[in-house]
Amino acid sequence: MLKKISLPVQLVAIIAAVILFGSYLPLSFIRASYTFSLAFKELLGWVLPFVIFSFVVTGITSLKKNAPAILAVLLGLIFASNGIIACITYVVGRLILPALACDVQDAQALRTMTELEPYRDFTFSLPQLMRSEHALVLAIIVGCVLSYVHIPAIERAIAIFKRLIGRFVTDFFIPLLPIYVLGFLLEMQYKQLFIAIMRHYGATFVLIVSVQIVLLILYYILAARGSLQRAWVYMGNALPSYITAFFTMSSTATVPVSIACAEKNIESKPLAELSMPIMANIHLTGDSIGTPLLALVTSSLFLGTFPGATAYLIFVCYFCLAMLAVSGIPGGGIIVMTPVLISQFGFTQEMIGIITTLYLLLDSFGTAANVMGDGALIIIAEKLLKKLRLL
Repeated sequence: MLKKISLPVQLVAIIAAVILFGSYLPLSFIRASYTFSLAFKELLGWVLPFVIFSFVVTGITSLKKNAPAILAVLLGLIFASNGIIACITYVVGRLILPALACDVQDAQALRTMTELEPYRDFTFSLPQLMRSEHALVLAIIVGCVLSYVHIPAIERAIAIFKRLIGRFVTDFFIPLLPIYVLGFLLEMQYKQLFIAIMRHYGATFVLIVSVQIVLLILYYILAARGSLQRAWVYMGNALPSYITAFFTMSSTATVPVSIACAEKNIESKPLAELSMPIMANIHLTGDSIGTPLLALVTSSLFLGTFPGATAYLIFVCYFCLAMLAVSGIPGGGIIVMTPVLISQFGFTQEMIGIITTLYLLLDSFGTAANVMGDGALIIIAEKLLKKLRLL
């Protein structure tokens, strides 16, 4: 029954239930839910490096039959697009978020509230076999080697491993995700912070969606070389992919529609068939806006400060690399960024729980923006490849 209800709807229902009935729940239930969330997060953190490794390796090896020069240009454009949009987002955040964020005293109050203690007998710590960033580097090396050296046994083993990891994510993690979020929401309600925080983030939601729409329009105007009329035609052709992605919440599931839309906007059908599946995995316009803005506003709310430009640029570098690892994972953009948010911005357990919930609530808008951004980038890619005489 729950599988028929979309993830954002489940999360909204849980939030509403916590607001309406959270204060009436016994402390034992609240502690049990919070304990489950902490234990589940520990398990996820242990599995995460394997998720990153399996998906990145298979993503790279699937490209080995494509022309290296075209692939290099395409990947360069994707990384540049993700990075530039994330940097523009930082500027927008610096200009607008101070007017939305709570002041330092509010943030201090959040940090000094009484902590909710989990049941220690049911919490555990798993040994960290590999750090996520090390798994990412190893995956890139292995993927590149397998792209040039055909080793069937290793390729089959990695494919099987990816299927197993994918089963964990789709059959175990995603179905339990609302319960995972529930523990952190009840902990917030226990501290009497839930309503205040959600009211604050409501303005952030509007900001994120607005920035996505404005930047997508500018992206298509750039692709149309400044022609508003041509940009309007491009966006009209790409609109079915936006609508499909919004309701499926999956860039991968939207690939057939994305290819059909791209073929209306560019001349090269092979380029559309090559590029759209790749960009569905690693070109994430919506995530490049939503994740940094949520990270900035959460840092402002809880820590009372904005990350400096240097720290943010390091974050952007990690972000662009981590986007290689989100293929096929609903909500993967925030999942793979969790270690980076902790190490670079000093995010706490509570902050990770909040930003994960908010990210997933915006997942439909983010996925749709990702796909729509792909439609703009492939137009730019074709024009550049023609100039380079690669097409």
